Amino acid sequence: MSVGPRLGVAYYPEHWPRARWERDADLMAAAGLEVVRIAEFSWARLEPSQGRFELDWLDDAIGVLAGRGLEVILGTPTAAPPIWLVESHPEILPIHPGGRRHGFGHRRHYCPNQPAFHAAADAIVRALGERYGSDARIVAWQIDNELGGRCVCERCVACFQGWLRERYGSIANLNESWGTVFWSQTYGAWSQIEAPDVTPASQPDGFRPQAPHPSLALDYRRFMSDSYVAFLRRQVGALRSVVGPGQEITHNLMGFKFPEIDYHALATEIDVVSWDNYPVLDPTARWSSPALAADAMRGLKRAPVWVLEQQVGPIGWEMVRTPRRGQLRLLTYQAIAHGAELVGYFRWRTARFGTEQHWYGILDPHGEPGGRYDVVKELAAELRDARAVLAGATVAPDAAIVHDYDSRFALQAQPTNPSLGYEETIQRHYEGLARLGLGIDVVSPTADLSPYRLVVAPNLYVVDEGVAERLRVFVEQGGTLVLAPRAGVKDRCNVVPEHPPPAWLAELAGVEVVDFASSLTGSTTRFTGVDGRPDGVFEGWWEQIEPRGAVATAVYEDGDFAETPAIAAHAVGAGRAVYVAGAGDVPTLVALYRSLAAEAGLEPFDLPEGVELVPLRRADGVRLSVLLNHADGERCVELPEAEAVTLPRYGVTVLEPVPSTVEAQ
Repeated sequence: MSVGPRLGVAYYPEHWPRARWERDADLMAAAGLEVVRIAEFSWARLEPSQGRFELDWLDDAIGVLAGRGLEVILGTPTAAPPIWLVESHPEILPIHPGGRRHGFGHRRHYCPNQPAFHAAADAIVRALGERYGSDARIVAWQIDNELGGRCVCERCVACFQGWLRERYGSIANLNESWGTVFWSQTYGAWSQIEAPDVTPASQPDGFRPQAPHPSLALDYRRFMSDSYVAFLRRQVGALRSVVGPGQEITHNLMGFKFPEIDYHALATEIDVVSWDNYPVLDPTARWSSPALAADAMRGLKRAPVWVLEQQVGPIGWEMVRTPRRGQLRLLTYQAIAHGAELVGYFRWRTARFGTEQHWYGILDPHGEPGGRYDVVKELAAELRDARAVLAGATVAPDAAIVHDYDSRFALQAQPTNPSLGYEETIQRHYEGLARLGLGIDVVSPTADLSPYRLVVAPNLYVVDEGVAERLRVFVEQGGTLVLAPRAGVKDRCNVVPEHPPPAWLAELAGVEVVDFASSLTGSTTRFTGVDGRPDGVFEGWWEQIEPRGAVATAVYEDGDFAETPAIAAHAVGAGRAVYVAGAGDVPTLVALYRSLAAEAGLEPFDLPEGVELVPLRRADGVRLSVLLNHADGERCVELPEAEAVTLPRYGVTVLEPVPSTVEAQ
């Protein structure tokens, strides 16, 4: 589909009178939009009663859009089951942790393991696939919408018991693997295993009533993730049998911060990774947040992605958050720089009714073009002119962040310390690299690491021998590996091994953790770099490490661990492993990675506060740099062997291409 970068939009023709469709399509085409996503929430309109499919209106809508040269992405509407299905099969409604049943009148009101829901979903997907699978106007299919949720209904519990039986083989093996001898939790039959409490473990005092066994908590999270992957696979399989070779299949994921589904597993089932980007929704977000999300989504297949929902205006349900003037263009360019070959805005016209009346689209509810329409139109023209430069350009990665869902799920059950929160830890290390203008991939622990000089595993809490071996090979072949605190604490069953941390990584890291300090009040400790290396601060968590072959590169200044190593480096083969023994803040990590990147032969930049540099490389070897100013004020950027660039507030510049000395990969 792509000759990108291109712009698109989400459209809901069923929300508007038929007489309005032509004008909407004309305005879309005039604005320079090229792709339209439709039908994702229209199940009740497509199948008003069981087995009675009404698709003529959809034919009509597709025809109107295609008649203006607009390509169509067709959604399967299973995210919003109709009332007739709920009335006939109330068991499809999920039960949330705590026992509350999800009622009708919203969306995602289904359990992914219910047979009646599977049958109904099969029927609507099959009807759409048979009707449009060979329709050249349909360029792609979106499966469902933003999969997620954790159900604890009886059906899920029964399926979970079967999942465990397949995973462990015998109840005795499960008992041994989990260590159920603790508190006399030993099981005698699969039917005795219930769903755990999977609500977030956020109690400030660290004692949660009815806290589940950690192994049970991890496996149930894995099971629910697998359930959604299986449900998506079911729809993908149905479509594969009927769609043409020109129609790709995707699903709109929710970026890095969504914590419930293993996106590495989900991404293997689809042709293209798509995701939804709403930076303003996150009150803790900074400019690196959507950058991390974009790199994490691109890293799932190490390939270009689509953004199917990009913030375009004020957003919210009950409360409203607004972007600043100029951020629409800035965020669009940021998504493109990080790998989006299609950016689809949500939505075309703001809804006059329903939950998302405050979720503003390109047009306001009255339907007439205004300021956002003008910005999108200008941006589409600008991007058409930029295609010759940007087409085929991808992030030129200098470094990789290792992102592990087992560790993430395990830490949801036992967060340990606020400073060790999985998402924020990854974010801090990512920002430490990104503030230096380094290209970053976000990859799974099983990924090929050979393309990188620097690999960072900020929160590799769960480890096994296989992961340790891959990391060892990377280091031996000349790479620099950074491990952060609480590495190698648990095995794949969420059980502590009979080895001091970092357990399977200890030989590679050349250190042993002998003690630690945990403060829930934000206490800090300082360290001093050795031989001119940077100083820094750890907050909330720091460890006492004893070298087992490693050499201290920083030493604690104060506290119980004063004069012992705070950071240590271990030469292994042609490379080295660096163990960071505490939770560093962003300035600390920026300084650390500036030093490590230079030692690894990379070229870090000193960028002004709020300025992002994304290095790109085209297939012809030409290197580009996209500069984005996220600051609320002008910034001047000075780069080696280039003229100084002045960026206005929220400004974007694509630096002129220069010949690359690195072969295209």
